[in-house]
Amino acid sequence: MSNHRHSPLAVIALLAVIMWAASFPLIKLGLAYMPPVTLAAVRYSIAGLILVLIIFAKSGTMKSLRELKEDWKILTILGLMGIALPNATLNIGLQYTTASVSSMIQASGPVFTVALAVVFLEERLGGAKIVGTMLAIMGTILLISEGGIDLGNTTFVGNLFVLLSAIFYSISGVITKRALERHNPLVITGWNIAIGSLFLCLFSPIEFGESIAFPPDMIVILLLLAILPGCLAFLLYNYVLQKKDLGSTSFYLYLIPVFSTVISMILLGETIAAETVLFASLVIAGVAVAQYGNAAFRRKRRDES
Repeated sequence: MSNHRHSPLAVIALLAVIMWAASFPLIKLGLAYMPPVTLAAVRYSIAGLILVLIIFAKSGTMKSLRELKEDWKILTILGLMGIALPNATLNIGLQYTTASVSSMIQASGPVFTVALAVVFLEERLGGAKIVGTMLAIMGTILLISEGGIDLGNTTFVGNLFVLLSAIFYSISGVITKRALERHNPLVITGWNIAIGSLFLCLFSPIEFGESIAFPPDMIVILLLLAILPGCLAFLLYNYVLQKKDLGSTSFYLYLIPVFSTVISMILLGETIAAETVLFASLVIAGVAVAQYGNAAFRRKRRDES
């Protein structure tokens, strides 16, 4: 086990997780200068341009465009479900809630993936999945409604938007795993982000008239968001996902709220209540139990076949 944790793939996955964790406080900082959907559009336009240029340089322009033409449907769905919708809803939610709580709510995403597998892939809902799903959903509800269930409460509404983002990510995770069976991580990540940025640019006119500023610190924030969590983290994690099954890499995703909370405390001065930690622990424990049950089911099915 020790060798597994300290393997090169484990280090790569951990680096990706730290970058994603940092994105929550960085987005929160960026929202002081730019409205949420526009921020996501600018961030991913930069990231998409960088990645497409890398794809062209590595595979050639014509070959890359042929690959896009062959799989444009799934890549378009990934751009919408994996980039545009989750990032628009996350940024909107972050206007009204804290970066640390947002990362905790997002940690519930994998349990929705398990639920989707039961519904659409006809996987059995065993005891571990039921217990884990119930724990995670209970913890998520408690996190979202910590300040009260009231649509007039901006924090509650912000938490709901973050939950919606987590659901979009869980859907896209299943699609990405399938897409990686046909293409390498660079191709999937690059076109996914480029197409997602186009959707975000189409959405951004709804914020027309809101103030936008580009002071030096905002430019640094945008570049960090675009290059690290926007490009490099996706490439690193998709590379690991191509080498390992989803269940064996999920452990690292549980660490995102931990790193995000620490970084948010440092950059934003956020404080975390004891009950928030308890609710987040329920979410993470529930997701871990549900995914363990899911992985056990997959192993049993492979053995039977």
